[in-house]
This record gives sequence, C-alpha cells and structure tokens, in this order.
Amino acid sequence: MHTLPDPSQRQPKGDHNRRVSMGLDIDQFAAEAGVSPEALREYEMTSPDHSFDIEVARRVGFTLERLEQVLPNSETGRNTIAPEGLIQSNPEHSGVPKMDHSNHVRLSSTELTPSLLEGATIYGADDHKVGHVSHVHGSGAASQIIVDVGGFLGLGAKPVAVPASDLEFMRDEDGDIHAVTAWTKDQLEKMPEHHH
Repeated sequence: MHTLPDPSQRQPKGDHNRRVSMGLDIDQFAAEAGVSPEALREYEMTSPDHSFDIEVARRVGFTLERLEQVLPNSETGRNTIAPEGLIQSNPEHSGVPKMDHSNHVRLSSTELTPSLLEGATIYGADDHKVGHVSHVHGSGAASQIIVDVGGFLGLGAKPVAVPASDLEFMRDEDGDIHAVTAWTKDQLEKMPEHHH
C-alpha cells in the first residue's frame, strides 16, 4: 500500500468527485470516514484558494484509498455499499440502486457553466452511471459537454463530445450536480474519441 500524500495538499473537489464516482452519498461516506456529514460537506465545498480542516482531509484521503480497494468502481457493478454501510456483491448489470430524479431540481440554461458541470456524474438510458463530465466547451444550452466514458476514476476513460441538449442537468438533495441522458454507455463508447 502506498503512502498517502500530505493531507494539506489534498484537492477537496477532486476528493468529492472520487466519492461520487463510487456512488456514495455524503452520509454514507461521512460514516465510513468518521466525520460528520456537515464537516465533509464543508471540506468538499472548499475552493482551491481556501484552507480546510487537515484532520478531515486526512480521514477523507484514508477512506477514499481504503474504499477504492474494495469498491473498484460503481460503474462496473461489481460491488456497492448497502444502506447499512456493508459491502455487498451484486451479479446484476450494476449494483448501484436506481436514482429517483423526480425530486431533483433541473438546472437553468444560465447555470450550464464549466465550473458547475465539470466532474458531474452522467446517468444513461437505463439509469446506470455511464461517465463523468471531463470539461465543457462554452456555456448554456449550446455548449458541448466532454464526457469521460469507461475507465476507472478517470484513468483509461474515453472522452466523447455530446451536445448539452442531449443531457438533462440537475441538482440532487445534497446539492450535487448530475445529468441524465437517453444515451447508453455502449452508445457513448462507440462515439468518436474527442481530441482537444
């Protein structure tokens, strides 16, 4: 097992994205890390130029490393965290429970900005995770969204370009941004690779 980086050098937004990519909500992850959901939320919302609680950062880093060993990737469907916090194996297409988007607030076209959308999880036609927003060209409804499909935590993922109009961005109860699309993971993986 490799040594964890200095907690003061951690990237809160990156840690947030790693947590979300594993399909863990704030309460589940906070319980695993031994911190309060409020402390975790405050840490994850820290902007790059502000300081954060080093002890929370240390616990978050340790927990991410530990869980990534047993939860290879929620997109693979190999494992998921049960509501009780226990790891369970699931032989189905995906072990992640379907998300109910009916209570989520849709983003207005003025909110479709790179700063809000980058890192957002994308759910496909079958309501399973298909990728994450890598970056955004432009802003508003006419922008082009670059989605990383497949891979593990951004490694080995294939970037594909999708019009913002093909994605419905929304904010969940925890304030996390995600999107749903009619595309499936297979369809996205067959698209031409996007080159910067």
